[in-house]
Amino acid sequence: MKKMILVLGLVTLISGVVLAGIYTGLIPRIEANQQAALERSLSALFEGAEEPQFETLDTEGPAIYRAESSAGDLLGYAVRVTTTGYGGEIRLLVGINPDLSSIAGLEVVQQVETPGLGARITEEDFRAQFEGLDPTETVSYIKNEEPDPEENEVQAISGATISSEAVVDGVNSDVGRAIEILREEAGQS
Repeated sequence: MKKMILVLGLVTLISGVVLAGIYTGLIPRIEANQQAALERSLSALFEGAEEPQFETLDTEGPAIYRAESSAGDLLGYAVRVTTTGYGGEIRLLVGINPDLSSIAGLEVVQQVETPGLGARITEEDFRAQFEGLDPTETVSYIKNEEPDPEENEVQAISGATISSEAVVDGVNSDVGRAIEILREEAGQS
């Protein structure tokens, strides 16, 4: 019995060390893939621009990226939003027009929601509802009704209200805070 416990303990120890070594060796590749996904999502927010350039602003609060065209024209801002849905953490990027008056787009960078339900937050039909909404006003979600963009409403995904609510809550909290920060830096109130 002692020999069996010793062998199992040794196998477990060796397996743990091997797995830790592999994970540690893959950390640079994981980080590079995450950075590439972030850059693709940032570029997707400002699709019309050729080779947009992004600068991370040094601010307290949510990460804010300043987007400029290759000619140096301001395209807008992107705000990194992190919220919690039904399945876990959801990471989004929300694009804001240069005058901070409307949402330019929404991209889902990472999510672990239920396939076929909550994961539908990645679909164009859901994400497109946010375009043109006023980020200075509260965005709300509705169920089984036609949303009114004038009222800053989006249609929740049927059967995935928690995921829809998480996206809306993240947009309201993090984008609202980012706009406050951007206005403070510009000297506006």
